[in-house]
Amino acid sequence: MNLFKMLLLLFPLYSLAAIAPKVLYKKALNESENNFELPQNFKVDSSVYNVKYTLNKKLEEKIQGIFRRYRPDYGAVVVIDNDNGDILSAVDYTRQTKSFGRQMCFSSTHPAASIFKVITAASLIQKDNIDSETEFSYRGKGVTLYKYQLKDKVDRWSRNIKLENAFAYSNNVVLAKAAIKESSAEELFNMANKFKFNTDLLDIFPVEPSVVELAKDKYSLAEIASGFNRRTLMSPLHGAVIASIVANDGVYKKVSLVSEISNRQESDFWISQRKNQLVLDKQSISELQKMMELTVEKGTARSIGRASNRGVLKHLVLGGKTGTITGGEPYGKRDWFVIYAKPKYSELGNGISVAVMLVNLKKWYIKSTWLAQNLIEYYYQNLFPFKNESQMRTK
Repeated sequence: MNLFKMLLLLFPLYSLAAIAPKVLYKKALNESENNFELPQNFKVDSSVYNVKYTLNKKLEEKIQGIFRRYRPDYGAVVVIDNDNGDILSAVDYTRQTKSFGRQMCFSSTHPAASIFKVITAASLIQKDNIDSETEFSYRGKGVTLYKYQLKDKVDRWSRNIKLENAFAYSNNVVLAKAAIKESSAEELFNMANKFKFNTDLLDIFPVEPSVVELAKDKYSLAEIASGFNRRTLMSPLHGAVIASIVANDGVYKKVSLVSEISNRQESDFWISQRKNQLVLDKQSISELQKMMELTVEKGTARSIGRASNRGVLKHLVLGGKTGTITGGEPYGKRDWFVIYAKPKYSELGNGISVAVMLVNLKKWYIKSTWLAQNLIEYYYQNLFPFKNESQMRTK
């Protein structure tokens, strides 16, 4: 007799509901032959349990349509409802097999690259002496990270830059030097954990935790703080979570993919538990929002900024972070973009957060910023349409 059948004999269903929804659901997942279609129900003896998901079918069809048209080598998109933590989409694509799946969205085999600068900036702006306009000096190119650039030396080749601009243009040197001078390995590690690194994000669905290590020396701290390494790993789901925390004014709303498991005999067999947790104080999160919104306005995601004064985008607050790096599994050059898009009219809620990760081998087929913009426009035009002009104004 296997362990699963033993559990059923030892515990009545009402007891099993309290201790083993994950066991039951995981068994159904393991038996599923399709890596995209999630099991809608599973059977325990004579009882059939129905599974309710948070996914939005129309949004996922839109993502699939974009992937079919542009066919990147690999791609993954996750969209989260900021107001309740519901995962509205989790779709990935593989060009070679022309197939859709979900594994890439939930796997942490992807170097986080400059997305980790969100964590570094959060650690810095908690300091009393640092805000988004604090200036730092650097030498050389901002996209590199050599040891000589980390020396606190000022000469005729040095340039000063505000922290907000260093963040917006993804300056590795400034974020690395600032972390060495103003923060510490422990502080950065603790902030990463607050932003849900090294944490199981979902209760009932298997997700690999994103991973960041405790820096062992100054250069290791510089690499981690700037995202200039392949050891800090995260999932696209976690990328959307990071953006969602910023959109929600520093509050983490626990994400959910399965909202309910029930059967005819006993309704609400299992319901997703909604939990909120404060990650960053109000003043600090305001500074971080300013930096992420500047990134879209004139930084590395300015292609969206140029379009933000027309159509539905002009009625939204947009803040994001880009990242590029070569490595990970599947191997290739990653093009990251995480962004939140919330209505300017606050009574309409905090909107959505989107994470796009594309992996390119020999050529680029589509940009992550364009894909995210396309999905945001589709969502607000079709799934969450503004009803009238009064809903579009700012308070």
